[in-house]
Amino acid sequence: MTTDTVANVYDDVFKNFRMAAESSLKMQQEMLRQWGVMWPGFPTPQAAWMEKVRDFQHQWVATVSDLARKHRDALDRQYQAGLESLEEALRMTESSNPEELRARTEQLFRKTFECMREISETQMNEFQEAVNKWSELTTKVGK
Repeated sequence: MTTDTVANVYDDVFKNFRMAAESSLKMQQEMLRQWGVMWPGFPTPQAAWMEKVRDFQHQWVATVSDLARKHRDALDRQYQAGLESLEEALRMTESSNPEELRARTEQLFRKTFECMREISETQMNEFQEAVNKWSELTTKVGK
């Protein structure tokens, strides 16, 4: 009976992680869709415009590369936190009494929710940074 309860708790934790990952993926897809809509149209080739476009492309590549690196770093931190949480969850079976199990379970859930909060904040900050850089670059190209 205790095993069923613990299994249900783990199922809920993994379900919540899956839902968070799906939500994150949807947000990223929507962000890319919005970027595609906002991409500036290119007029007929003119020397001054072509140079501005090339400058924009170089700056955009640098911006996207920087954002991708930051995103990879965030994913690495998230993956490491997930591994640590899994290790903690597996160590819960080492509890010697129900009170210790309750305390460990509470600590695991607090850490899990804190991790989810950090992930959400990081993603929102990255999105805001990307939008700001996109705005800066499109403003520079229009001048």
